[in-house]
Amino acid sequence: MSITEKISHAAERKAFETVLDSMLKKGQTQDVGDLAQQLIDIIQKIHKGTWSDDSFDALRAIAENPEGKWAHYAQRLIRENDPYILKTFLTNAAYEGGFRGYQTAQANAAKYDINVPWLILMDPTSACNMHCTGCWAAEYGHKQSLSFEEMDRVLTEAKALGTHACLFTGGEPLLRKKDIIRLCEKHRDMAFHAFTNGTLIDEEFCQEMLRVGNFFVSISVEGFEEANDGRRGRGHFQKALDAMDLLRSHRIPFGVSICYTSRNYKVVTSDEFLDLLISKGCVFAWYFHYMPVGLNADTSLLLTPEQRTYMKDQVREIRGVTGGKELYCIDFQNDGEFVGGCGTRNINHKWRLQI
Repeated sequence: MSITEKISHAAERKAFETVLDSMLKKGQTQDVGDLAQQLIDIIQKIHKGTWSDDSFDALRAIAENPEGKWAHYAQRLIRENDPYILKTFLTNAAYEGGFRGYQTAQANAAKYDINVPWLILMDPTSACNMHCTGCWAAEYGHKQSLSFEEMDRVLTEAKALGTHACLFTGGEPLLRKKDIIRLCEKHRDMAFHAFTNGTLIDEEFCQEMLRVGNFFVSISVEGFEEANDGRRGRGHFQKALDAMDLLRSHRIPFGVSICYTSRNYKVVTSDEFLDLLISKGCVFAWYFHYMPVGLNADTSLLLTPEQRTYMKDQVREIRGVTGGKELYCIDFQNDGEFVGGCGTRNINHKWRLQI
């Protein structure tokens, strides 16, 4: 990138951040409807050609109803979470990834005749501090790790292609939390996320998350205490709730990662469970269906076709325009049709918002 391009990039980013700053400050006291309309207009200009027009029409219809559940959701998101984290995430996801990154990715896809992903999934380590039933890390992990230099190189090369988002999986990625924070510091123009069991989230790490602003987590939980601890080990459910409480006390947005099985699929979509998550400050939920791993994996936890259909319908009801809950839910397998598959989808795929 030339000096002129760097100056132009910095100026554009600053302008985008200034607009977001103003909107987030107004959102603390004003109705979010008008602010949402402004943000939708900005994002549509940035993501022209990436999201379908009917997705933006659906968002505008939601914003026009100040008493609707998603208006309440947006208001809760703005007023209960740290504005620096919200601004940094939206800037990196929408501006760096959706605008500049998208243009770069399209050019590289055409130049090299390749599929440029919008998101990288990376395992900092296969090690884990837990031994959950049916988890591949529990069966095969604990031995392999990427060095900081290797992860840094992958991210640097990814940005050169136009990719500005990274999802850390594992193993337990927070076993490498110092290196993760270093990566967040070095790659200030990327949005980072991690799936974690939550047991390593402490006061010091919360302060680091607040400082960098471009990293947040989804905590793994699989129902109430009996169901959760039956697969994850005694005491994990309370530790996960404690991690949620700590994040909320620092106004750090977070989600949950839920593995659903033939035994817990109704519990993890129940009003009681979702109300608990919302009361803890959770703003989104990933759902993944159980996949047995290892020679002695419990195949009785596999869902029947009817149970998977139930989950597909239930998740879509939860996040519907009306009814459901003020919690955005994504079913990793059943929602593949809306995003063109996993994170390695072609950059030219046109997204459709599903609500």
